[in-house]
Amino acid sequence: MSIIRVECVRNVASLESLSSDFIRLSAGAAMQRLSWLLPWWEAYQANYKLHVLVGFRGENVCGIFPLVESTSALTGRSLVLMGSGKACSDNLGILVEDVDSEPVANTFADWLVNSPDCCRWDLLNLDGIRESNRAMAHFSESMQALAGTQIQRKESPNCWSVSLAGGFDAFKSRLTKRASKIVRQAESAMDSGKAKFEIARTQKEALEFITEIERMHQARWQERGIDGCFSTSEFSRFLRGAIERMWDDPWHRDTPMTIPPTDCPFQVTNHQRVQVALLRIDGVVAAGAICFGDTDALAMYLVGMNPDFAQDRPGWILNTCAIRYAIELGCARFDFLRGDEEYKQRLGAVPTVQKRWLIPSRRVTSQVRNVAYRTAVLVKELWSQTTVEQPSQPASN
Repeated sequence: MSIIRVECVRNVASLESLSSDFIRLSAGAAMQRLSWLLPWWEAYQANYKLHVLVGFRGENVCGIFPLVESTSALTGRSLVLMGSGKACSDNLGILVEDVDSEPVANTFADWLVNSPDCCRWDLLNLDGIRESNRAMAHFSESMQALAGTQIQRKESPNCWSVSLAGGFDAFKSRLTKRASKIVRQAESAMDSGKAKFEIARTQKEALEFITEIERMHQARWQERGIDGCFSTSEFSRFLRGAIERMWDDPWHRDTPMTIPPTDCPFQVTNHQRVQVALLRIDGVVAAGAICFGDTDALAMYLVGMNPDFAQDRPGWILNTCAIRYAIELGCARFDFLRGDEEYKQRLGAVPTVQKRWLIPSRRVTSQVRNVAYRTAVLVKELWSQTTVEQPSQPASN
């Protein structure tokens, strides 16, 4: 097999020129395409520099490793995957066709270990790596062999997906009695007209729906005293940019289902990649979801729920409608993405393990930084475990 050469892309114009290669090598994975990654870069570029590795066989692109560089006093120059941080992108890593996964991964590992001074780094901090990712498995083996350093794999929230094989009735038959009862109640709310599930028909309408979802999402987290993802302007800018770019992004399912027509309580409007939905109860917005087509699945990326409708179980109604909608679209799976919330398992979802990898450079200064970083993390974890609220002293009589 011919030699693979590597180039490091450091500017946006060169990155944008690879759009067709990102589409080809991502194999339909939405979060690996430039329609997702470029809005992320545009929103968060103040914190990073581009460090995208591109593998060429002759003049043809055979692999892409979409990295960016960040700098801190503690860790030095870290390389992270585009889409990391608050965006919580999943299933990231090297973009490559299966047949080339090993040689491309090995080439990228060799280039990183022996990278020139202009592209030197101290730490690879890679989040969103699934255990089933073959290219990344080859990459880790090669890095350990070449650099002689142990890769630290940190626990990360699992990703959960539901099989839609057999259609909606088959999906319900796989649920527990309790979950099945709640789903039937959700269906009843739809059939009676009390609840209405609506998909945005235009990009403009989708952005209007997102404003409602943002409001509900923030209100729910603020109730708990926690800053939601919309607490930063960067995230809001990223998400709206992604919706605009992904709206006309082609979505081709590799293994479409063939489901007999059903009496669906809502209209299947189109097959665009972005699907933004609102759930209204008695005419008032009670919940909403931002979804997108991801290979053979409909993936639910972000939801918002109106606290005023908690007694109506809007989350269960929303999930029931979204799953049924995915079946009507012909999807093989419904993907809840990352997060280990209990309701996902109750809806029949199964987990896919996903982890964060920490790989220090073999340079001496990088090894010293890594020891300092891991020590700081350990101290922080021990402090959080031992610090408890002290009981107040009794008042003097």
